[in-house]
Amino acid sequence: MSGIPGTSTTTDTSNIPAAGRDSIQGDGIIHEIQWSDALPWWLLFRAAGGAFSSAVILLAALGALAVWGGWSLADRLGIPAAGEVLESVEPAGRAGKEAGNEAQAVALPRATSRGVLPLTNLAPIVAFTRPLPQPAADLLRLVAVPFNPAAGLSQMLGALARIGWFVAVWSIFGTAIARHVALKLAGEEVPGFTAALWYGSQKWLSAFNSVAFVLLGIVALSLPGALLGLLMRTDIGLAIAGVAWPLVLLGAIVLAILAIGVVAGWPLMVGGVGVERGDSFQAISTAFSYLYQRPLHYIFYLLVALAVALPALAAAELFASATTNLALWATSLGMGHARTAEVLAGLEAVGSGGDGAFGIRALGFWSRVVGAIVGSFGWGYFWSIATAAYLLLRRDVDGTELDEVVVEELPGEAG
Repeated sequence: MSGIPGTSTTTDTSNIPAAGRDSIQGDGIIHEIQWSDALPWWLLFRAAGGAFSSAVILLAALGALAVWGGWSLADRLGIPAAGEVLESVEPAGRAGKEAGNEAQAVALPRATSRGVLPLTNLAPIVAFTRPLPQPAADLLRLVAVPFNPAAGLSQMLGALARIGWFVAVWSIFGTAIARHVALKLAGEEVPGFTAALWYGSQKWLSAFNSVAFVLLGIVALSLPGALLGLLMRTDIGLAIAGVAWPLVLLGAIVLAILAIGVVAGWPLMVGGVGVERGDSFQAISTAFSYLYQRPLHYIFYLLVALAVALPALAAAELFASATTNLALWATSLGMGHARTAEVLAGLEAVGSGGDGAFGIRALGFWSRVVGAIVGSFGWGYFWSIATAAYLLLRRDVDGTELDEVVVEELPGEAG
């Protein structure tokens, strides 16, 4: 752009970062945009692409298989599953209106021998889980069981056993995925499946203890409330508690901060161990700091991740469906129409819980394997996004560059 005749035009670049000045020519026109600086959350899209790598999919598949194996054993031992311990609070709708209630009535779950718990105090949690996929909803409801005032000791211990196994498994495989994705996003040499799994097996205790220490802190801080509960066994003690209840509520604010922090910040703890190779206390400190200093940023990253997840999961589902359908299509060319229809009917019957010939059951088994791989992709995507969210929040709070990752190798990590 030409200036006024007889004058000269210059561009002041003193306030422009060095990376930006390199992209501005003498004519004052920007010829290049550093998207990593302009839109740092674009890292989430790169992390989503990393979820398609074979190493991440395999690690996620093994983690999902390990969780399934542990929870199957819990089923055999009679430990209630999440769906059996907690039931959704469904609005009674028309029935409530007919009864003359201005507020929407809530249908409480009926008590059963498996120990269903009322959810009057946890209705917001249940409402939050309704839009989520069933596995995620069941997991959050399971996490809510130990904090339900109506839960019995056996129910609490059963829920904690399932949660403990879940956290232990993903402390290994989630940390391995976080390490793989973090190095890939940083442009470093990416560890393969074996090296990433080795890293996870060496650092899993830091990720696991980061959750365990917070839970122990919650238990320790709840002891004064438990002592007050002993007094509340009597009417006089209950009256004393009623007077002192504001103090109890103030103390419960700390418990709420810890409880919400450990649930929402757990992915950041695992991501921190994968990125920083730190210990449990560093993982706790950074996760709580990033979560509570930048909560809106965290929510924004989650919303972007959800938007990216829809096409990513759809692509994975499309690929799996095309694989199974084309396998059947290729064999149908030799089986003929009648035999193909018979096989498809058998597969549908087996999928509905019926019985069938060995060959039909085998085909159904392998179809379920493909479906499990698609489900495993969801977990790989989750941990990939959690790693990217950690890097972004670290940049927001600490000003650390996105490509800064500790790369010193553990023995056996290379390869």
